[in-house]
Amino acid sequence: MVDKVKTLSPPYATFGAFMSFINKLRDTVIPGRIDATVFGNASGSLVYSVIASLKFLKLINDSGTPSETFIALVKAPDDVRPSIMQKIVKEGYPSLFRDGVNLTTMTAGQFDEHMRTEFGVQGSTVDKIALFFAAACKAADIPLSLHLLARKPIASSAAAKKSVRQRRDAEDGGGEGDDGAKRDRNPPGGGGTSGGTSKALEYQLIDLMSEPDIDAKVKESIWALVQYLTARKAKDPK
Repeated sequence: MVDKVKTLSPPYATFGAFMSFINKLRDTVIPGRIDATVFGNASGSLVYSVIASLKFLKLINDSGTPSETFIALVKAPDDVRPSIMQKIVKEGYPSLFRDGVNLTTMTAGQFDEHMRTEFGVQGSTVDKIALFFAAACKAADIPLSLHLLARKPIASSAAAKKSVRQRRDAEDGGGEGDDGAKRDRNPPGGGGTSGGTSKALEYQLIDLMSEPDIDAKVKESIWALVQYLTARKAKDPK
C-alpha cells in the first residue's frame, strides 16, 4: 500500500503566509476545525495552499481538526517555536531525514530529484516547495547546505521567475500578513497565467465555496473534487 503522504504535495504556500495564519490564531482563538471560513476574505488560492500545507505537515487531519502539535505551535512564544518547528519539519518530511540523506551537503539537483521521486512534483511547483522548505528549516534551526540555499529556479519563463523572486522576498520578510501572501497568484504546476486573467479549475472551485448561498453538502462535494484535481495534477503536471 502506498503511504498516504505521497499522495499529497509538500507545502508550496509562501512560508510568510503560513506563519501569518499561525500568528493570527495566536492573537484570536484556535477553532475546532480549520476550514476556509477561518481565513476571512483571503483569496481562494491562499486558503487552499495553507490548508494543504497544514495537512501535509500533519498539523490538521483530513477533517480539519487541529493536532496537539499545531495547538502547541500556535500558543508557543517565539523563543520556543524553533524546537516545535523542528519536530514538525522532521515528521512532515521523513524521507529527507532518513539515514543516508544529508541536508548539509545536499545539492539543489539532489533536492529536486528527491521531490520528483518521492512526490511526483515537477516544474515551478518544485521551486515553491523548495522555498517553503528552506524557510521552514530556517525557522526550525535546521542547517542546510549552501548549495541547496543557493538553488536557482527551475521555471524558465520571465513571469514564473518574477513570481519566485516575489515569493523569496516574502520569505525574507519572515511573516508578512495578507500583503505578502497575495503575491502568490500562480497555482502549483503552472495552471494559471502570468497576467492573472484566468485561474486553474481547482482555484475557481475554491472561490466558489466562499459564496454565501452554497449548501454545506455542495461544499463537501466541491472540496472532494478539488482534492482529486490536485492529486491528478501532482501525478501528471502536464
